[in-house]
Amino acid sequence: MRVNSKFARFFAGTLMAMPVLMFGFSNGPPGARTGAPVDGGLACTACHRGGTLNDGKGRLLITAAAYTPGTRQKITVRLEHPDAQRWGFEITARLMSDETKKAGTFVVPAELRQVCGPTATAAPCADDAVEFVTHLRPETGAGTGTGRTFEFEWTPPAASAGGVVFYAAGNAANNNNTNAGDSIYTTSLVIGPAGNAPRPAISAGGISDAWTGQPVIASNGWVGISGANFAAANTQWDRAINAGALPIFLGGVTVKINDRAAPIYFAGTTQLYALAPLDDTTGNVPVVVSTPAGDSAPMMVRKAAAAPALLSSPGPNNRMFAVVAAANGAILGRPGTDTRVTRAARPGEVIFIFGSGWGPTEPLVTADRAVAAEAAMVDRPSVTVNNTGVTLMGTPTLFSAGLYQTSFVVPAGLADGDYPIVLTAGGAASSSNVFLTVAR
Repeated sequence: MRVNSKFARFFAGTLMAMPVLMFGFSNGPPGARTGAPVDGGLACTACHRGGTLNDGKGRLLITAAAYTPGTRQKITVRLEHPDAQRWGFEITARLMSDETKKAGTFVVPAELRQVCGPTATAAPCADDAVEFVTHLRPETGAGTGTGRTFEFEWTPPAASAGGVVFYAAGNAANNNNTNAGDSIYTTSLVIGPAGNAPRPAISAGGISDAWTGQPVIASNGWVGISGANFAAANTQWDRAINAGALPIFLGGVTVKINDRAAPIYFAGTTQLYALAPLDDTTGNVPVVVSTPAGDSAPMMVRKAAAAPALLSSPGPNNRMFAVVAAANGAILGRPGTDTRVTRAARPGEVIFIFGSGWGPTEPLVTADRAVAAEAAMVDRPSVTVNNTGVTLMGTPTLFSAGLYQTSFVVPAGLADGDYPIVLTAGGAASSSNVFLTVAR
């Protein structure tokens, strides 16, 4: 796929996490704990601690069909984890046109709980009160492993209301009767009225790393997706980040990679840029794009433990040119390929290189929230310039959403010119078509 140079940019800002007082709720959580950005992005982590949000070991799935106005349909929420022994969830339905407004009403069986508004007052709900469905204690399935499915019904608005987005959070608990050590997952699903606009479609070969176009992806790697019938207009995530939660729904679009919701940086009519969520799976995995018109056909892409790509911009002769930084923060590279570049790198100076998909970190960093603190790479990468290894300085880290960094001294003996630069991590090498521009 063609790499869009507008995507090759730094992701600014690190949002600090605030400590909260936490309690467990086996008989149902408070309202507004579905991860919906409009509700502050709160999920079960507000009460359950010890695990990593969306840690890649389990998953949460919502199933719903395109709706016929006023016609009731079944909704299912499926939570899976290989080690959990107790299960809980919460879900809400909102209008895409105004996510502060509810979309339709829930009809729940006696073994589940319906509550109204963020204060979780008992149903029935007032006409304008947002609704949530959650578990009751008997339905948490204490002592049952592998997974659990919750079923209930939903009645859409009486008249077509355009797109509807469901947000859900799930708690795959360890059943130790405390709020510690549980695994929390969030997801979303967009549906629309039946029989409207054409469904989204992913182009054949339309999935790759977002910066250098390699047909392989990795967790915490930026992914480019090309196709048709995506967003109605170009939208970036700038105003959609809420309390550190990165948007998994943008411009009416959601992306799922191996059934896990992926944060979206850019949604356009034919192009998407998303961040691959944390997931231990390797091999071919499905990618699905969803809009109010429905889901795309799954498109398979190879997922690896690491799929390193270097931050770079297109340049002459179909080459990519690394965008790097000097020790004083000046942006370096090949002049003319990126408006931020002030000059080339100089022989003998320290430079910082950046990239995506370099591999796992300690501690784990989930893709759906802003990075609160730098995380060191588990396996130290290696870098060559002009096919000669350089010595990396310090500890390579993941320091922002999908953005890794490391530094080294540019070899002092290099003459002016463009030299291939390759980073190898987890046994995988970045594209050989990326060049570092050097000038004295």
